[in-house]
Amino acid sequence: MRKQSAAMWTAGALTGALLLGACGGGGGGEDKGGGAKGEIAGADKASKSASPSASSDKIKRPEIKLAPDAENVFEKTETGDPAKDAVLADNQRRINSIDQVITRRKNLEAMKFYARGSLLVENMKYAKGYLDGGISWAGKTRFYNQKVELDGKSTAQVSYCIDESKSRTKVTKTGKLKPNNGGDKNYVLDTVQLKRNKQGVWQGVNGESEPGGKKCPH
Repeated sequence: MRKQSAAMWTAGALTGALLLGACGGGGGGEDKGGGAKGEIAGADKASKSASPSASSDKIKRPEIKLAPDAENVFEKTETGDPAKDAVLADNQRRINSIDQVITRRKNLEAMKFYARGSLLVENMKYAKGYLDGGISWAGKTRFYNQKVELDGKSTAQVSYCIDESKSRTKVTKTGKLKPNNGGDKNYVLDTVQLKRNKQGVWQGVNGESEPGGKKCPH
């Protein structure tokens, strides 16, 4: 189960938190079930959670890698419709860009590449909650029941369920994993609106989360 920081802050504040994290600062706080601050050992190794492979659109995309002990698994990512598949792929990259900051304390630019406006603010706020709390996460997070609706060529909506039951909060300073006692709170339903920019990237512009215990079968 994930928590968000209620504090108001700016992009500069998150950049500062990333710089402090790279120096190995500590902190309290709790989240997913595990936490971290500073570079994680082995963070240079590729993770299975890396973004979907680059498509034939030839867009120069930022590299995204999670820490080796954190994995995002996206189920049924192909719909049979190339336009919908492109939306799903960029939304997955957006999710991974957030978790890259959380688990590796680096590459804020990737978050800005895949989100803008109010959703970028919320995504950054969410990541900063981890950094300020001295925590990260480890294990596996599953994304399933992904659905895409297109509205013309430049607007889309994606909804999906999140299963965090196999992930745990990790204390960055010690590497200690905390027990995951979230129960039904481990399941979340997200809905995201995306806009296609001039470069051809589908960026999240706003969204909402709600408890998914009843709406997300598990």
